[in-house]
Amino acid sequence: MLVSLYIKSFVIIDEVSVDFAEGMSVLTGETGAGKSIIIDALGQLCGNRSSSALVRKGEKKAIIQGTFEVERSDALEAVFDEIGLDFDEQIQISKEIFASGKSTIKINYRPMTNAALKRLAPYLLHIHSQFETQSLFNIKNHLSILDTYVGDSLNKNKAAYQDVYKKYVEAARQIKKIQEEDFSDERIEYYQAQYDELKDLEYTDEDVDNLEKELDVMKNFESMSLSIKTFDEALDGHGGGIEALSTALNALESIKDVEGFSESYDTLYNLYYNVMDVHDQVMNQFNGYDFDEYRFNEVQEILFHLQRLKRKYGYSMDDLYQARDELANKINAALHREDVINELNKKKDNYYIKAQRLAKELHKTRSAYAKRFEEQIHEQLRDLYLEHARFQVDFQQVELGSEGYDQVTFMVAMNKGQNFTALNESASGGEISRLMLAIKTIILTKTPVDTVIFDEVDTGVSGKVASSIGEKMAELAKSKQVICITHLPQVAVCATHHYAIAKAAKDAKTYSHMRLLSDEERVEEIAKMLSGEDITSEAMENAKRLLQKS
Repeated sequence: MLVSLYIKSFVIIDEVSVDFAEGMSVLTGETGAGKSIIIDALGQLCGNRSSSALVRKGEKKAIIQGTFEVERSDALEAVFDEIGLDFDEQIQISKEIFASGKSTIKINYRPMTNAALKRLAPYLLHIHSQFETQSLFNIKNHLSILDTYVGDSLNKNKAAYQDVYKKYVEAARQIKKIQEEDFSDERIEYYQAQYDELKDLEYTDEDVDNLEKELDVMKNFESMSLSIKTFDEALDGHGGGIEALSTALNALESIKDVEGFSESYDTLYNLYYNVMDVHDQVMNQFNGYDFDEYRFNEVQEILFHLQRLKRKYGYSMDDLYQARDELANKINAALHREDVINELNKKKDNYYIKAQRLAKELHKTRSAYAKRFEEQIHEQLRDLYLEHARFQVDFQQVELGSEGYDQVTFMVAMNKGQNFTALNESASGGEISRLMLAIKTIILTKTPVDTVIFDEVDTGVSGKVASSIGEKMAELAKSKQVICITHLPQVAVCATHHYAIAKAAKDAKTYSHMRLLSDEERVEEIAKMLSGEDITSEAMENAKRLLQKS
């Protein structure tokens, strides 16, 4: 969940620091006060693109910091490993956006890329805006929504299908490439010459590292010899450290039993033998090195040859071996084109059969869950005063693709007696908002995200419908942290925590600020939403009644 948010010099916000809690929080304020700017700031913590326009005029940079608390899971730990961080149940994200347009990101005080931030964000925040509501009109999104609902019951089979489908596509690609390839004698000769450069390679990246270390030692052998000689003379030469320690130790031996000298003698005794051990270790290590000019030239030649090949074929030994295999395949395809194509066609057909079988399993799973999805959507729609609305998941079989052969379209009949039509052809703005909220209420319980942001998704509704939307968000807040921006008092009263956002002008500049309201201040804010700036006594009473009902 989102624990705290700090914003400085972001658009019209001078400085805001706010703590959040579990449950449902609502953000209210007049149009243009900066409510959506708070959401934009959170979007920056999710990896949204930044620009110099986001920095408050006259400032050098904007700062956004968010603190999140998360629960340990295998998936989240895998993300931490992927981005190079140790897992921590508290995550601090900071982003600085400079007036030049550049930005820097830190996660738990470590510099990170925007890609790393985007990888982590799905476990922290989900921002639902009016724009995302409109995305429901796009049929291309319907299958992914259904698959999110199905969840783990589909994921394993889906991964297996995609693995086979990828092999099918690759086989088809290879066939096309071979059919279109120019396999003239000159081309075959060119491939053969390249292959001959690589055919005898037998080094790994680890081997190369060891050769480089060996070369480095040999290059520095002369200077290392001088260092060792100086070290040896200082300790074991005439009048060196070992001899001096031995002399000192012998001098103390006659008085070691006198009170006060015993401990010093023992310390010097241990020091003497420790120094001798260090000397022996260093000399034995050095004696293991031997400069061989023939070996020096050999290693240099090997590394020079490998570097030349890497410049030509890739950056690692694996790249070189991959290039070698590709060249071998090209030569084989050139010399035995028909046989290779026939073999690839057999593989492609086999992959296609397997993919069809797995796609059928995906369809069966989706179809079974689609019925449950429809039932749960109907329950949600009844709660949102769309009791006559009907929802249906329509399946059409299409050519195999990365998701199987299912094309899914959400069909609706919003009024009694109306025929089913595609969702984008029949639902109004207010209806689509409620339908998307119904879907979100169901889908979000299947996702790992802890905090859900609703940015004015209640546009186009009022009265009891607005109250039902507020109640639906409050229901979701029992399992997720919900933060909602709204202009509707019926929604605002459903929240556990109420924040007011306001703007003011000072010194020819506009400032936006945000604060948590007390119970008395909340009544006044709800009354203002009911009647405008001139708050009447009737509005105050209505606000109290609304809050008591919630």
